[in-house]
Amino acid sequence: MAKLRKTLGSPTEPAVVALMEGMEGKSKETLTTWAMAYVTEKYLPLVAETPLFAELLEKTKDCMVSSLPLKEWKGLLSEARKASAAEKEPVREAAARAIVTACGTWQTPTNALGFCFYGAAAMAYHQAGTAETKETYDMLATKELEQILASLMQVKTAPDEQAAKLQWNC
Repeated sequence: MAKLRKTLGSPTEPAVVALMEGMEGKSKETLTTWAMAYVTEKYLPLVAETPLFAELLEKTKDCMVSSLPLKEWKGLLSEARKASAAEKEPVREAAARAIVTACGTWQTPTNALGFCFYGAAAMAYHQAGTAETKETYDMLATKELEQILASLMQVKTAPDEQAAKLQWNC
């Protein structure tokens, strides 16, 4: 049995390199909207019994259109971050962290990549359980990262879009 990690995937694997390249040139609005749509579909069902994460997704949308003050949103983001760290079950913890990180893309655009690593762990543990080998988890994480990449590749960028400043520290 492999030691369970909070994230899976490597910055050097082809899907992750392609994700970084695909994120270049996209605005923080585009990246946040895409990341939130992905986590809503894939990871929110894994933590559905905790309404805080669905609320965070809704309030992030509100903040993006200026109908919620940034200070209030940051408080909710902090609360959700603490709740995700308090999760004891690995699938739920990774899914919750993916959601919080995706929402945080609004403040820190590079979080659009961070949520992918948490999401890869959430799906690998959800699909295989928590008693598998490292190789099994790595294979499942790679598949999830490839699905995330396919989703990103479908996002259209407007010609006049203001690209987010992305500085990869990985």
